[in-house]
Amino acid sequence: MFDTIENDQFPTGAAAYAGYVDGSIGNQPNYAFIVSAFPKAEHLSIALFSSDNADALDVESGASVPADVPAWWTRQRARGITRPVVYASASAMNDDILPVLSGAKIARTTVRLWTAHYGAGEHICGPGTCGLLSENADGTQWTPTAGGLVLDQSLLLEDFFTTPTTTPPVTTEAELQSGLLNTGKNALTVIAVPPGTAHHVAFGCDNSIQGLAPAKLRVAIHDTTWHITNGVTVEGTAGLKIIAFPTPAKTGVISVVRSDAGTAQIGYVVY
Repeated sequence: MFDTIENDQFPTGAAAYAGYVDGSIGNQPNYAFIVSAFPKAEHLSIALFSSDNADALDVESGASVPADVPAWWTRQRARGITRPVVYASASAMNDDILPVLSGAKIARTTVRLWTAHYGAGEHICGPGTCGLLSENADGTQWTPTAGGLVLDQSLLLEDFFTTPTTTPPVTTEAELQSGLLNTGKNALTVIAVPPGTAHHVAFGCDNSIQGLAPAKLRVAIHDTTWHITNGVTVEGTAGLKIIAFPTPAKTGVISVVRSDAGTAQIGYVVY
């Protein structure tokens, strides 16, 4: 699996790619890019900040801290991610995160451990390999300069992207991802959706109380390609404006552009 903050560094033909749903360095957020550029590969979404939803949480300086893991893990489980991923250096994973997981009674079978350990060659951290981790990880980012590029490369277990059959399915219908669209003319809001966790996006507003005309949106939904709907009208008297995902199992990104003046407050919910 490859990941980088610079989109032009990604090689083609890999089995898996990881990208960010947040951040502001390089081309972050770039999860939408990997989904679009490499549709036949496995995709892993990464959140730098625990307030954001993704497949993986980045725990390191400038990102999240170990104490953020339990609440973030609980929220991702409720969203339908059977084994959320925690990323950290091998030493931080062993000394800080494993104790947090144990203290929160998070079973090892319900979390994937993705370590970073450079200088020891291609390996997956564990007591029988590098010895830096007291138990075997699920994957290890073993170099930040793959192919001489600004490119992280990871070795993953074969079952990294599969759901163990012994793990009970997680009900996702009750968990909602919601928020407010950005305001302003041509304002863009990008919503990352872990594939397979939702089937619809809905928009609502109360424009009349603001003395404003109905809102207009351009809504684009990405699975293996973009599905674009122009002129989506959101009107307070009409209730929710609901748009169904063409392919829920592969939907990963929703891109919304304000086609109006961008003044009315519009809420969204993904479910």
